[in-house]
Amino acid sequence: MPIRQPWDALPCSVRRAIETEIGAVTSVKQPARGQNSEFSATLRTQQNGAHFVKGVRVDRPYSWSHRNEAAVGPYLPPGIAPTLHWEIENDGWLMLGFELAPGVHPDLSPGSPHLLRVRDLVITIGEELTPCPGAAKHALAERWAEAPGWAELRDRRPGDLDPWALDHAEALAEIEAYVSFEGDTLAHVDLHPGNILVGEDRSVAVDWAWSARGPVWLDPAYLVIRLINAGHSPQQAETWAQDIPAFSAAPDDVLTAFAVRLSGMWECIARSPKARSHARQLADAARQWARHRLTGPARCRPARLGRRDDRPDLSKVRKVYRFHSANDSNGRRDASCLDS
Repeated sequence: MPIRQPWDALPCSVRRAIETEIGAVTSVKQPARGQNSEFSATLRTQQNGAHFVKGVRVDRPYSWSHRNEAAVGPYLPPGIAPTLHWEIENDGWLMLGFELAPGVHPDLSPGSPHLLRVRDLVITIGEELTPCPGAAKHALAERWAEAPGWAELRDRRPGDLDPWALDHAEALAEIEAYVSFEGDTLAHVDLHPGNILVGEDRSVAVDWAWSARGPVWLDPAYLVIRLINAGHSPQQAETWAQDIPAFSAAPDDVLTAFAVRLSGMWECIARSPKARSHARQLADAARQWARHRLTGPARCRPARLGRRDDRPDLSKVRKVYRFHSANDSNGRRDASCLDS
């Protein structure tokens, strides 16, 4: 994790280059949120107002994310993201200067008035960034190819794994293999309250460092577990997402495979010694969503992952595994979501 540097710790040449762009800095305020930059702050000037500036040393292994954000920044409409005004590479530092967007981080808890604003923002992102700008440097399928998941957990079988997950680790590992990240949308990939600002006139998504080419349903699907973590039931979270056309149009089996894949990834992340404090909460929320999709009665249908000839389908495993719900009187159900 980057160690955040104060303004005075930046090389003099870097500070001069920034002040050439925005004017003499009169005050510096570093945010409480955000941990992916070595420098991030709101810089105020007397003549040109306030600007948000973030940066990283170019020799850091995570500097790719800032280059990614610099590449896609010019293609993000002002209605969905703060404007990227300039990019500086000086004395070993890459610095990005943005419009300072007003607003508050949204409350995603049930009943929050921010839920409609966030929904509208996610809809607009999908509409404005499909097709994906050619400047996008990364494809989500490539990024996820090496991500850990249920296959690793199945082999390790940690004793403190959730009992339902441990009981079905073999099935979950097989299901996650069918996930598909094909698509032609520039997805934000890291939407959560800290990366969204709800203002009086517009709402915007900030920090596009992890953005990648992928399916249009991806961002609303990611937000499902954020809503569960904020207090929604899995059904309530999906009801919110169903108001987003890209999510409601996605095949159920595609979303189910993604929910399983996402839960496996978060479970592995939460077990890392470098895991942040929220990782366990998100792993639990993701598992709740995956279990809901596999045991909820509305999802008990054959999973075919579309009709494409070159994609395997879950019908090969739907009769092999039986998923049980905690609500079943006998602890198991014969009709599973993967059963016809």
